[in-house]
Amino acid sequence: MGSDNGNWCLIESDPGVFTELIQNMGAKDVQVEELYSLDSDTLHALAPVHGLIFLFKWQGASSSESSAGPTMGSEHVYFAQQIIQNACATQAILSVLLNRSDDIELGETLNNFRSFSVDLPPDMRGLALTNCDQIREVHNSFVRPEAFLSDEKRPATEDDDVFHFISYVPVGGRLYELDGLKNGPVDHGETSDWLNDVGEVIQKRMSEYSQSEIRFNLLAVISDRRKILTQKITTMDADISKLLKRLEALRLDDRADSHDEVNRVESQIGMLNSERAGLEHMVEIENDKFAKYRTDNALRKHNFIPMVYQLLRGMAMKGSLESATEQAKELGKKRTRQPRQE
Repeated sequence: MGSDNGNWCLIESDPGVFTELIQNMGAKDVQVEELYSLDSDTLHALAPVHGLIFLFKWQGASSSESSAGPTMGSEHVYFAQQIIQNACATQAILSVLLNRSDDIELGETLNNFRSFSVDLPPDMRGLALTNCDQIREVHNSFVRPEAFLSDEKRPATEDDDVFHFISYVPVGGRLYELDGLKNGPVDHGETSDWLNDVGEVIQKRMSEYSQSEIRFNLLAVISDRRKILTQKITTMDADISKLLKRLEALRLDDRADSHDEVNRVESQIGMLNSERAGLEHMVEIENDKFAKYRTDNALRKHNFIPMVYQLLRGMAMKGSLESATEQAKELGKKRTRQPRQE
């Protein structure tokens, strides 16, 4: 998909990968969450949601011709055509970030790129992305180590499973689909609450595939949950502090009705402390998630091939490689013969 400019690597559809890509491009307080449901409650629970990224199996030209066609009069939408092979993941991310610059702190690299390219036509924006060394370097930081390198390059055939990323983003009170393989953005209409409307649009897109095709993936670009939760804790601390002062004043008051008020305020403080503990637990979960992202991404980037080579070489020198290989084959056969446990 697209011409081979810049040798951009394939990117795994993973929230940890996408979150680190966004961070390394310089955008602040943004993360990516994987979605398992399109219902409105699930989407609103993650608010604010800046955009959605949808992964599907590309079926040649029909994939880009499906759904509605490009819409005229959408010049206010930042849209770039895909020129770069394998860059659709990063392009889908940028389609969200660069259209939500009023709500997202983009950082120097993305601000400079947007300022430079915003007045260009969509095809020239795609070429500008091709030549943006900073963005390409961040993208290619996730290249997978290969045991065997080949200079042979061939276009994908109909027998290959090729997947493509597109974005859904609200701009100016309308819902847009941004697919770099199209000539322009697709306008899905006016929306007062795009999280209520986008599910139906994506479901319709999925229904265009056969019932046997289940390989879809949906990611939400959202504000950093840790920051939002911490802000809620700060607000709650202020409310608790006010109630504690109120409680202290009430305890100095000997009037009978003050005792009832004391009980009411103590109850409010108890509920707020309980809610605060829940928020702190949610922050811990988010921190653990980000720590796992860092570990998983480090493992993705690490080249284990030299270690495996030396291990196999050492086993061969000791004469244990052949027997270990046969043992592994037998274990594999046993596993395939075992009945599946439902």
